[in-house]
Amino acid sequence: MVTSRQEIISGFISRSFMSMNSKLLRAFDEVTHIAARVRTLSPQATLDRGYSVVQKGDGVIVKDPAALAPGEQIKLRMAKGVALATASGNQEDIKSE
Repeated sequence: MVTSRQEIISGFISRSFMSMNSKLLRAFDEVTHIAARVRTLSPQATLDRGYSVVQKGDGVIVKDPAALAPGEQIKLRMAKGVALATASGNQEDIKSE
């Protein structure tokens, strides 16, 4: 009778470890997938794809070229650093010349 109970308890313990291991593996996979999504959505990933962020001298991000005055100093933030540039107008100004 004692041996029988010991086998039952050993079975419970074994199944408990397997169940916990399975849950931990699923949680690890979920965290891995979430981390991959976060990396994909990060601003640095966008820069790595070749995009840049244009900033005025005071750090304000430029969303509209009309917000820039000809001759204004701007920063172009890219994946591997910053380049300084001077605004020369927007595309409509260039077409009308």
